[in-house]
Amino acid sequence: MLTLFAQCCLRSVRIAGLLGAAWALSTIQPLAAAQEYRVGVEDVDYFPIYSVTPQDNQYRGYARELLDLFALHEQIALRYVSLPVRRLAYEYQAGRLDLVFPDNPRWHSGDKSTKAVTYSQPVLTFQDAMLVLPTRQGQARGSFRKLGFVRGFTPWKFQAEISAGLVEIHQAPNPEGLIRMALAGYIDAANMSQQVARYHLARLGQPDGLVVEPGLLAISDSYYHLSSIRHPQLIQHFDAFLRSEHRAVAALKEKYGL
Repeated sequence: MLTLFAQCCLRSVRIAGLLGAAWALSTIQPLAAAQEYRVGVEDVDYFPIYSVTPQDNQYRGYARELLDLFALHEQIALRYVSLPVRRLAYEYQAGRLDLVFPDNPRWHSGDKSTKAVTYSQPVLTFQDAMLVLPTRQGQARGSFRKLGFVRGFTPWKFQAEISAGLVEIHQAPNPEGLIRMALAGYIDAANMSQQVARYHLARLGQPDGLVVEPGLLAISDSYYHLSSIRHPQLIQHFDAFLRSEHRAVAALKEKYGL
């Protein structure tokens, strides 16, 4: 269900974006009203971007509110299906999911079995980073041997070091747990986006408790997309929605500190 905040945002930009939306949608086939689509999402707690927790298995966060807003805009129904990352990819390729979030064409660049996938324009821009205690910033790369990752994420950027036995991987169920491990010195560095780290460090009352160590992982922009194998026209509608409702989308990003 949409929050009151999201509904207010949608109403506030409706008139301003009406002409642009009409033009954008005029070249797109209409969707069937009230049709239900299955959205595959990662069974991972990566709040505030997205989160599925064992307590109630409900999908939450920025991505949920954004997709709910899109569903309201298009008068369709979305059913969120949370799955472990590897099974999510399998179910997607098997044709049992209509949409997937998050996705990125780079994640499948070496997979020759991947079917044709249509990707939306970027839904969110973020910077992946390795976070360390301020006292350890600038130390030699080899001194960081215990690296932390959120459970469900694959540390593929460090595969060479893992294979060589130079680092060991530790996991936490969510970003907050990973940050606590780094603050306590149990791990040498924690991996997550800078935006997620800022959110949780602020909540813990330690906004400067961890800092970025670019010597472990160079900072660059990465992107989350919505994708579909079965419904490319749905992605066209989503892109048009992002354009016409850009103020509501910006308000959601501000709400979640993204």
